[in-house]
Order: sequence, then C-alpha cells, then structure tokens
Amino acid sequence: MGGIHEPHTCRSCPTIGGSVTDRGQPYGPLCDRCYDIAQTLEDHDQALTEGADAPPPPAAPLCRDCGRPQDRFATGYGHWVLLEPRIPLPVKIVPDGQRWLIAPDGRAINWGSRLPADPNCRIRHALVCPVQPRPDHLAPIIGVIWDENWRRHQPPTLTADAG
Repeated sequence: MGGIHEPHTCRSCPTIGGSVTDRGQPYGPLCDRCYDIAQTLEDHDQALTEGADAPPPPAAPLCRDCGRPQDRFATGYGHWVLLEPRIPLPVKIVPDGQRWLIAPDGRAINWGSRLPADPNCRIRHALVCPVQPRPDHLAPIIGVIWDENWRRHQPPTLTADAG
C-alpha cells in the first residue's frame, strides 16, 4: 500500500488518478482543476500584497482615487499595476515591497526586499497619490512627488474679475 505506482488521490476533491500529480510543497497531490484554483488564489494573494489591482485593458489606466492617468503594466501573475509615470527612483531610497522594474517583455516585477542590479526602479502610483496621506515617513523625494501630484490634482483657483 502507498507504492509509487499506485494512483494518487487529490487533496482537495475526490479525484483519483487521471490528472492527479504530486505538485510538490506546499500543494501535494492535486488534480489539474484543483491546482489551477490553488494557483489563482495564490496569484490573487500576491496581487493584494503588492497592490497590483489596476483595471485591465481596455479600461483606461486611471487611478481610482484621483482620476489621473498612470502607466499600467501587466504582472507575471495575470494582474495589472499602475506605476507613477516617467519617474525612475534610486532603488536604495524606495521601501521594500515598492520597487518595481519593467522586464524586457514589458511586465512589471516587484523586487520586494531584494536590491536589483538596475540602480533605478519605479513606484506604484498609490504611494504618491494625492488623495492618500502624504508619505512623510519615506525618502524626501517621494514626498516631493506627492506634493506635485497634489498640486496638479487641485482645481484651478478662480480669481475675481478686477473690472
């Protein structure tokens, strides 16, 4: 009993044999359907952790909070992220989990706490969105970017006609 040639039973459903394969840690034996579900849940958790919650195309790449256009990139796990346009920052001043690099294939990759070989990275727009609190606890340049976004977000001031 339990020999290597006996069919596996899926850990999640009653499927025996067929597409059931040992998927390694932490999954164990799963059928194709249950493995796809596990991968989707894992991808969703990663997107939540990294803030990759942008609307996919064909929706416009606009911030849900401030409405300003952003640079939208696909991630490697089927979600989308809005990055602050045109502003590469030195990776050493960007907090862990906020360092995004664009791969040669155009996908955005979050480097987490690792320091990539590239000296510059991009940040999520949410870090400097003018609707969010000013990030005073971060590098001063990030506050400067927030200030500029806040200035652009404010409605124009009407002046009284002098005559």
